[in-house]
Amino acid sequence: MKAIITSTILIGVLTLTLFGQNIVDAIRGIEVVGTAERMVVPDQLTFRITLAERMGTRGKLTIELQETQLRTELEKIGVDLTKDLSIYDISARYVRQRRLKDTLARQDYRLVIRDLNKVAPLQELADRINVSSLDLVVAENSRIDEIRKELRIEAIKAAKTKAEYMMFAIGGKVKNAIYIKEIDEDTPSLSEPRYYAWANTAAAANVAVYDQPLSFAPEKVRMIVIARFEIE
Repeated sequence: MKAIITSTILIGVLTLTLFGQNIVDAIRGIEVVGTAERMVVPDQLTFRITLAERMGTRGKLTIELQETQLRTELEKIGVDLTKDLSIYDISARYVRQRRLKDTLARQDYRLVIRDLNKVAPLQELADRINVSSLDLVVAENSRIDEIRKELRIEAIKAAKTKAEYMMFAIGGKVKNAIYIKEIDEDTPSLSEPRYYAWANTAAAANVAVYDQPLSFAPEKVRMIVIARFEIE
């Protein structure tokens, strides 16, 4: 019986000790939220270019012939074909080669534009060589990962500054950070697709044509952190 009572007392003492330690820990720390944000615009665009076989005045215009024209025109506007032009879906070319003889082929290409000044010339050449369609599938900022890293650092610094002036108001001082956590915020990602459709009516009947200039509004990228600092 005495052993049971003694154990109960010890458990109670340990509980109170741990509870008291938690209170002390809470008193010794200050927890704040730090934020940092920046307005960012896309600077790299990925297009899908579709070529479709069609009948011309001199016979069938094959994919191969149109691809040669496309490559020539893209080189004229300064596109690095080796780096920025590729088959959109490599399996599509294999299927196309096994098509029936009376079936008109289609082929999709992926084109990356790293200079927004090339967008207008791209639209012009797409019209000039009568591509079937030109679609913008992804608009992104090439430095987005670096920008997010910079914003995380700024958010942590903002949290420390906030903790310092809050403690200064009551005569306290901030010491080392003991806890930092990033908060996920539901903000748009510049790597998400932004669709822009264009089609040549001569090559694709009954398809709407969008000839407004391509432009992007800046989007806010924001980082939020919760930081806990020791205090004196």
